[in-house]
Amino acid sequence: MKKCEYEHYIDEYLLDKLKPEDQAEFEEHYFICPHCFEKLDQQSEIVQILRKEGVLATPEEGGEHHRHRPAPWWRRLLDRLLRRR
Repeated sequence: MKKCEYEHYIDEYLLDKLKPEDQAEFEEHYFICPHCFEKLDQQSEIVQILRKEGVLATPEEGGEHHRHRPAPWWRRLLDRLLRRR
């Protein structure tokens, strides 16, 4: 699969390091880009594991300038659907 021009935003997005305007632009993009959508999903799991293991600071612990961002709406919907099974 061809690399996407927005791919470089994924790590920064997951670590809450994007400027608000870049964050908004990426959030609009990744939902329509299968490449970024898949990579974001995969890397999100890795970031969650690293935070759980204490390797990365969680937003609640402060760390850098973390903003608490709820899971994307599609992730919350997917979680809700999977719980109904």
